[in-house]
Amino acid sequence: MKLALGTVQFGLNYGVSNRAGKTRTEEVKRILRLAKSASLNTIDTAAAYGDAEAVLGNCTINDFNIVSKVKPLPISCNEEEWVHSCLKRTLADLNLNAIYGLLLHNADDLKKYPSLLDILYNIKTNNKVAKIGLSVYSPNQVSQPILEKIDLVQLPANIFDQRFLTADLLQKFKNNKVEVHTRSAFLQGLLLMSEGEWPEYFNPIKHSLEKFHLIAKHLNVTPLALAINYVVDIELIDKVVVGVNNEAQLEEILQALESKLEPNVFYNELSIEDEKFINPAKWQLG
Repeated sequence: MKLALGTVQFGLNYGVSNRAGKTRTEEVKRILRLAKSASLNTIDTAAAYGDAEAVLGNCTINDFNIVSKVKPLPISCNEEEWVHSCLKRTLADLNLNAIYGLLLHNADDLKKYPSLLDILYNIKTNNKVAKIGLSVYSPNQVSQPILEKIDLVQLPANIFDQRFLTADLLQKFKNNKVEVHTRSAFLQGLLLMSEGEWPEYFNPIKHSLEKFHLIAKHLNVTPLALAINYVVDIELIDKVVVGVNNEAQLEEILQALESKLEPNVFYNELSIEDEKFINPAKWQLG
């Protein structure tokens, strides 16, 4: 199963299309049961996702590969103590002795603290994590020296945000044996909103949103099926992280995987370069 389960909704009220708020623990348990039955074996979480890790720790997650992230580092701190403290808290919250992956939540922290990857490597040698790496937002955050030190990278990829897909970076990751996980397949749910539902902020890309829905209609698939299969069908991607608010949403995504997309020349035309619209951290919706 190429999907991985995102958990930010378990700890925070997250997503431009989220009307339900933070997911309740009992619903989380139902989501996890469905994930397990579908052979979805990877969970993506982070210390910065509110109490998501503590919520997961109250569920049965021993059969899953857990990928977590070190909280972004403050301007001044002891980086080694910070990383070890974050991992200790994460393991305690998750009720686990070790996890599959540990990433830096903010790749730019390497500019202030160049020793971070070495610190992560030492943790790896102590068998607390199997793979170390980065969560990145832009292709310019990845250099060859970094590629040679990491095992895992998480990056944004969707039918609008094709920056990593068109820069030949995926092949570079594979050449360096770096496992690739992607997030933001639905662009926080923006791609799944109907016309008239998206915030006015996105009016400058209204044509792209309309064209996306027209292509889905032309292919006789739902916008959800187009969005998820576009990313899942990319061979060089290992896992596609999807966040859900409830069991029904996960069921819908699993069913959407049964749709098959034909290679389509129109996909490249939907690519958007302006980070104001494809990087949720830069959105100004308030």
